[in-house]
Amino acid sequence: MGITERKAKHRDSLRRKVLAAAEELFVTDGYHNVSMRKIAKRIEYSPTTIYRLFKDKDEIMEQLIAEGYLRVYQRYQEIVARETEDPLATLERIIRSYIEFALANPQHYELWFATSHIEVVDGQLHMRHGAARYKVYYVWLDYLEECKRRGLLADKDTLALFQLVWAAVHGLISLRLHHPGFPWMPLQAHVDELIGMIEGGLSRGEEETCVEPQTGKTRNA
Repeated sequence: MGITERKAKHRDSLRRKVLAAAEELFVTDGYHNVSMRKIAKRIEYSPTTIYRLFKDKDEIMEQLIAEGYLRVYQRYQEIVARETEDPLATLERIIRSYIEFALANPQHYELWFATSHIEVVDGQLHMRHGAARYKVYYVWLDYLEECKRRGLLADKDTLALFQLVWAAVHGLISLRLHHPGFPWMPLQAHVDELIGMIEGGLSRGEEETCVEPQTGKTRNA
């Protein structure tokens, strides 16, 4: 290996160390409480060295977010490439993949919600970070729409269906991440039950379940 290759390899290795240290600090200390000096201290390098790799902590965060979304996007592409005639089954696999990624990469998952924002632009759902927009949830909406078209899910507003599904999935992830000592049921069973409840709750068609405000009892509308 020549000098140029060794330098490039060292630079890449150092970048990975910076990104790993920053990711941990952003989660544990809070993004706004982390400085380039603190990141440099964590990996025992001078701040000057860090500035040669990244102009500021915003650029570090942008790199982390972009890498995470790319990994999720690649997972989605692999799932869609194996698409069957059952869009509900494909949606299930997408949700399971999302949960699996989040629980396997808890620090990164926390970062998604530290400085990013969900927004709808021209009818498309985006996760925005700085000037960059990521369509990490677009596949969810596509398959929710297809499931509606085939009569597999209730004919409700697709964005509303997404909100219900995402809230339930995010709740499972966040609770398990923030309360690891709780006597949770086995993960696979938890995910299976959640998906079953989501599908059952969203496939009632025109039948609605309402809660009576005075008694708290449910009734069919």
